[in-house]
Amino acid sequence: MRVVAGTLKGRRLVAPPAGDLSVRPTADRAREALFSILQRWGQGPFLDLCAGTGAVGLEAHSRGFGPVVCVESGEPGWTCLRRNLADVPVQALRADVNRLKAATFRDQAVIFLDPPYEQAAVLWSRLSGPLRSWIASDGVLVFETDRKTTLELQPGWNLAETREYGAARFHFWIPA
Repeated sequence: MRVVAGTLKGRRLVAPPAGDLSVRPTADRAREALFSILQRWGQGPFLDLCAGTGAVGLEAHSRGFGPVVCVESGEPGWTCLRRNLADVPVQALRADVNRLKAATFRDQAVIFLDPPYEQAAVLWSRLSGPLRSWIASDGVLVFETDRKTTLELQPGWNLAETREYGAARFHFWIPA
C-alpha cells in the first residue's frame, strides 16, 4: 500500500497484519480514481472519518488538501494511523464518530467516511445531520460502502453520483 500521487507519491504505508480484517484500507486504484473525481470540487479542509491506516487522508495531504484530520477509534487502525502520520502535518484524532459533537468540525471541503461495511447504512442515517453541519456549502461528502449497499436520501443532501471500484462503492453527496 502506497501514496499514489502528489508530494508523498510512492511513500509506503503501514498496514494491519495479514489476515486482520478489522481495518480495510481503500485500495490504491480506488484512491486514484477517487481523487481524480474530487478534482471537480475545490481543495481545502479534508476530514477522513473511520480513517483506519490514514491512506485516504495522507493521499489528500499529498495532493494539496489541508488541513487534513484523520479520525479513528479502534486498534489496529489507530496504531497504523499514528505510524503513517509520524512525520506528516496531518492531525490524528482518536474518537468514535458516533460521539463527535455537531460543532466538532466546520466548513470541510471534503469529508470521506469509510466505516465497516456492515455499519454503513445505520451510520449514514445516524450521522447525516452532523455531517451536514460540518461540510462547506460547496463541499462534497464521499461515503464508501460495499457494492451492494445503497444509501437512502437524507434531509439536507443530494446524491451527485456513485462509482464502483472493485468491492467498493463511492457515494458522492453534496449539500442540498
